[in-house]
Amino acid sequence: MLEYTAQKDAAVRWLPCTHGMRVSEDRFVQTGSWGDRIYVSERGWSALCRALGCNLQTIQGIQSRGLATLVLNDAWEQNAAAMMRRRLVVDGWTVVGVVGANYQPYKHGHLIEIVKELRKEKGGDLLRGKYGTPFAAGDGDLWTNLGDAWREVVQRGYIGRAIGTELRITLPLKRHDHQTKVRGAGGEAQDISWVGVELRNGLAGECAVTLRATIHRIVCANGMICPVADTKQRIRHVGGSKALHAKVVDQLRDATSKVTRTVEWLNTLGNKVFSAADLAADRDSMRLVRRMLDNLDRGSRWSSRLGKSHKDDRRELISKMVCEIAGVRAGAVWHSTYRDNATWWDFLNVFTQAAQEGGSLEKQLRVEEQAGRLADRWGS
Repeated sequence: MLEYTAQKDAAVRWLPCTHGMRVSEDRFVQTGSWGDRIYVSERGWSALCRALGCNLQTIQGIQSRGLATLVLNDAWEQNAAAMMRRRLVVDGWTVVGVVGANYQPYKHGHLIEIVKELRKEKGGDLLRGKYGTPFAAGDGDLWTNLGDAWREVVQRGYIGRAIGTELRITLPLKRHDHQTKVRGAGGEAQDISWVGVELRNGLAGECAVTLRATIHRIVCANGMICPVADTKQRIRHVGGSKALHAKVVDQLRDATSKVTRTVEWLNTLGNKVFSAADLAADRDSMRLVRRMLDNLDRGSRWSSRLGKSHKDDRRELISKMVCEIAGVRAGAVWHSTYRDNATWWDFLNVFTQAAQEGGSLEKQLRVEEQAGRLADRWGS
């Protein structure tokens, strides 16, 4: 993968749209009056049509040979000033995208450099040195022994997939063995979570540099896992190359900090099976739950119902409430047909993710604050 990435970085060029650059024979872009002709891929046509203000489907529907070229060149001439501020992204000898003059390329090799730095470290401070703060503390090599259930991800300690000009890297960084057991239709098995970071980058303007801290949970005794929580940071391809790289490293530090806090929660709340009955019987905890619900888009109705209900009815209401507000990620454990138990961490994850999916930043912070208090109450 590393060698392929180096070749890919070298193969991609960003050509300024110059005076005289035009479409040729419905398939090419000619770089000048006597210049080279560069083939345009379907993805390249899509980007070029957007830049020219044309409808791609309309252009593709033109049957007369050469007419599409005339239409596109007429649009190019009318938008000549704007096109002079754009660049064609050329992969080898194929146009694959169009970017603005301010677009700052961030090559795949920079992400590979960060991955290689992480790979050098054995346990302890995985991000010490040039990449700043510690990632996570632990004994031994955190890159190995992550178990069979995620073997596809850890076959080389990381997985990198490069498709065209896009690169994705998955980094499994921490396994957490819960003291609880998975119980469900598949039987009983050890309850396990995996925490990691996913990195994504594109060279043709199709995506920003994206860092995602993610958590996977076992939802079946046969080892089936699914992502149940994530947070994303997106860094646009703008600014100087050094400033952009520093921003990526900064955001990676922030993402790894979130992962560290998540591991701390898993170490406590992830070891306790959630009990709606215990929650319903604790007045202070119910008060915190209602405060969280008051700050969620779908929560006010449930807050009112819980406030008016008798304590004997709250257990059933709590179960229905969690099923309704749980999003796609956090709901993976709750809605799983293979599992009939969840932990206190899974319960709180429903609220923190629901806060991220909607509402103002102020409301999100309120939910996070109340969730933290509830975590302290049940995590001791």
